[in-house]
Amino acid sequence: MLIRLRSLACLAAFTLLTTAAEAAPDKERRERHPMKASAYDFAGDMMAPSPSMGATPGGAQDIQYFRDRAKAGEIPHPNTFTPEGLFSEHDLPLAAGRACDQLLCTVGEATGAALLAQPEVQYLAQLGFSSGLDPKTFKRAPLNLVAVIDKSGSMSGQPLDLVRESLYRVLDQLGPDDQLSIVLYGDRAHVHMAPTAARDKRAIAAHIAGIESAGSTAMEEGLQVGYDLARRSGHGFKGTTRVMLFTDERPNVGATDKQSFMGMARDASRGGIGLTTIGVGVQFGAELATAISSVRGGNLFFFPDAARMSKVFREDFDTMVTELAHDLKLEVKPAAGLKIAGVYGIPGKAIEWAPGGAIRLSVETIFLSRKKGAIFVGFGPADRNLPTPKAVADRPLGQVSLAYTEAAVGKPRSSAVDLVYKPGSNASVGLVRGARLVDQATALARAATLHHEQNDQEGAYQLVHALASLYRQDRDPDLAEERTLVFALERSLAKLSGHASEPTPAAPAVDRVSGLPPAPAPRRSPVVTTGPRQDLLGRIDQP
Repeated sequence: MLIRLRSLACLAAFTLLTTAAEAAPDKERRERHPMKASAYDFAGDMMAPSPSMGATPGGAQDIQYFRDRAKAGEIPHPNTFTPEGLFSEHDLPLAAGRACDQLLCTVGEATGAALLAQPEVQYLAQLGFSSGLDPKTFKRAPLNLVAVIDKSGSMSGQPLDLVRESLYRVLDQLGPDDQLSIVLYGDRAHVHMAPTAARDKRAIAAHIAGIESAGSTAMEEGLQVGYDLARRSGHGFKGTTRVMLFTDERPNVGATDKQSFMGMARDASRGGIGLTTIGVGVQFGAELATAISSVRGGNLFFFPDAARMSKVFREDFDTMVTELAHDLKLEVKPAAGLKIAGVYGIPGKAIEWAPGGAIRLSVETIFLSRKKGAIFVGFGPADRNLPTPKAVADRPLGQVSLAYTEAAVGKPRSSAVDLVYKPGSNASVGLVRGARLVDQATALARAATLHHEQNDQEGAYQLVHALASLYRQDRDPDLAEERTLVFALERSLAKLSGHASEPTPAAPAVDRVSGLPPAPAPRRSPVVTTGPRQDLLGRIDQP
């Protein structure tokens, strides 16, 4: 009982629910910033809406640039895609034995798998993240936000219009305890608006409207001015401080000296200043996402248009600036007879082998999220000459030991999680959904590599066509955007490989014999766990 009371006390302190301001809530503020629990319309009664909030690793939080290029008829380069960006766009809840009553909770589960691009992966395990914070009552800490904006000539027109609109949407999400500053950079960098209390919305809106495009790009100077202002304005501020960079330029992350983009970001992070990078019309590739994720408090978004921008700021602003945990260290140990064949969703390159075939992973920051985040691990037979060990329900395929520091109070935490095997029909919706997303991430990465680096258009088409065939049978409404993406890539590769004239397989609208529409999706879509690889590839195109 004492442990639970301490955990609940920590939650209360983190959400600031005991402040005097909450005792007399401001009606106008509540109307401007309604905190609503996430409600996900799963097919049938696949799963009830998640009662608690989620958590997700830092780094890339979407694959919107990849989607944007695919929509334009291109085959995006594999460097523009990260699995963690894809996973962060989806809710991936696992069934937990008990309610989460801490800032960060983890749970594990495993099931069978059949990945198009990695046939050696026989099982897939998920380490799921959630938070005990209640989405109905969550209130983030006061925010000292410094917006650093690229106003160079390349930003003229639509990009800068999108930035202004973004700032207006940010302003909508700020409360009377927050403050905002604006730094502009072109040929030179300067403070366009000194720190201003967010309650003075009229004055802030006037400064936003006054942002005009001019000059070349001096990003490093702009960031230097922004970080200096963040340090000065954050001194004595009772809350969190964050720099938000808006640009259409791809920053140089190769240099690491103190005055470079990465040098300044790392130095500021040690002082508790986080960095959110917003791309508008820019190629934000995996290299940048990896670099950003290696900095404590770093995350990355891409806005292809105003609609996407408005949705993210309206639904996710409070969570995208809220850090739950730092320095997450993981060690994954496979069960006897298995080996680790893949890791998916770890931002950065901090992965190393450990004794006994284990791997060690590290994640700089875990952010609060409206969605349940995840990291996935693929397992295969330790010896290819021996049959794959048969998994037994409710037995672990591996174990994860983890340690991290709570961001709010600096308290160290540690725990161990079993990756318990569940047959496909009993697997949690997050794992079933995640298995499809891992299949997509690996297949698209391989297909894009075949297209760009090996000029193998036929191989790329066959892989994406197989993935599209699987999506034509998938009924999960949460994956509608993935179906759109995969079908677009299939069409583009069909043209490049000479398959454009072939009819697109599609399920009939009604059964030819009974006249009935397709049956509703089952409670959980089963994951293919048996059968040779060739059988799977031969099956998926059958009507």
